[in-house]
Amino acid sequence: MSSADRSPFPRGCFPTMITPMNGDKSINYPAVKALTEWYIEAGCTGLFANCLSSEMFHLTSEERVELTRFVTETAKGRCVVVSSGGLNCASIEDQAAFVKTISKHCDAVVIVVNQMAAEDEDDATWKENVQKLLDLTGNIPLGLYECPSPYHRLLSAELLGWAAATGRFYFHKDTCCKLQPIVDKLGAITEATKEMDTPFRFYNANVATLQKSIQAGAAGFSGISANFYPQLLVWLAANPDHERASHVQATLSVFENVVASKYPTAAKYFQSLFETYQGTAVVCRCQDLALNEEERLKLEALFKLSSELICELGMKPLVPSLSH
Repeated sequence: MSSADRSPFPRGCFPTMITPMNGDKSINYPAVKALTEWYIEAGCTGLFANCLSSEMFHLTSEERVELTRFVTETAKGRCVVVSSGGLNCASIEDQAAFVKTISKHCDAVVIVVNQMAAEDEDDATWKENVQKLLDLTGNIPLGLYECPSPYHRLLSAELLGWAAATGRFYFHKDTCCKLQPIVDKLGAITEATKEMDTPFRFYNANVATLQKSIQAGAAGFSGISANFYPQLLVWLAANPDHERASHVQATLSVFENVVASKYPTAAKYFQSLFETYQGTAVVCRCQDLALNEEERLKLEALFKLSSELICELGMKPLVPSLSH
């Protein structure tokens, strides 16, 4: 995709994909395919194929490119695919080179915010570095990701408005997790782009503020719980004013306490509970955290309760299938 096509990305749910692995910690591509199909069948309009949930800091550059290519080829244009840009690069030029490489395999390359300036560098330095990256990457569509690791750098409303006004950014994954800053950012984007047609879209990573953020103008959700029950996040993103939306929002907010514990191991265990997915390894490169009995019981309860809520909303729970 080139920025000559300025159509904004669709509203909805962009799961931060986990990376299934074999027992030897190599990537399990049949399972990646099954998950990709599952997300799409659930109604997800986009996929974040290479992010912190994907254990991107523990994948080689070659693996990150190949994983992105595989997801995009599996999706076959049925949804948008975005993927993170360079990590731990020695220079902005190296960042730009990686952006050019991975851009061949996705709809937008997502710039990891904390990779554009050191923790002790100010916003002016960050902006200068990003502008240099823009200058070096032609018209490649980009995104922004406030990744919490290795340090959590949040963008100000002013900086986000500037980014939206460049016309280069199509995707922003926001992780501030507070409603008022989200509202301030959305206002700054509107103000900065009021005299232009911008493709910029804002996706909230935080479940607790999801309903209200969408009502305030956010385009959707891009967060970890979409690896557990994407159907529920798709539903809430599309129906923030539904009579049952507040109940769904409250339930998902409570569910998140289980979701976030020992993640992404928890997500891999949850997915292993699907009958068609049993036997897959619950293995991560980023951590070696075994789930204890209490944690497994909580995830099994979450599996049951989320399936029941899906049925209550008139849907049939979907399962990832390795037979695809």
